[in-house]
Amino acid sequence: MKPHRDWLGRTLSVTVFLTGILLMLIAFWLAYRMFQTPPQRLFQGAGGNNPNLGAIATGIWAALRGILLLVLMAIVGGMVANRGINLYLAVRRAEFEERGQVQKGE
Repeated sequence: MKPHRDWLGRTLSVTVFLTGILLMLIAFWLAYRMFQTPPQRLFQGAGGNNPNLGAIATGIWAALRGILLLVLMAIVGGMVANRGINLYLAVRRAEFEERGQVQKGE
C-alpha cells in the first residue's frame, strides 16, 4: 500500500509561507517609500522664522508611528512565514511517520 500524500496540507503550508513573505515585502516597500519622503513634507508648517511646535510634534509622531507599524508588520510577516514552514514540516513528518507505519505493517 502506498502512503497517502497530503497535498492540501502542503498547499496550505506553502500558501501561509508565501503570505508571510508577501507581508514582509510590503513592509519593506512601505518603509522604502516612507524614507524617500522629504522631511519638509513631513514637517509642513515648521519652516520659517517662527516654527510651529504643533506641526513639528505631529510630524515626529507620524514618523515614529509609521516606523513602529512597519516594524510590527515585518515581525508579523516573519511569524506568519515561520508558521508556514512549521506547517510544512509537520506535514512532512506525518507523511514520514505514515510511511514507517505502512512498512512495519507489511
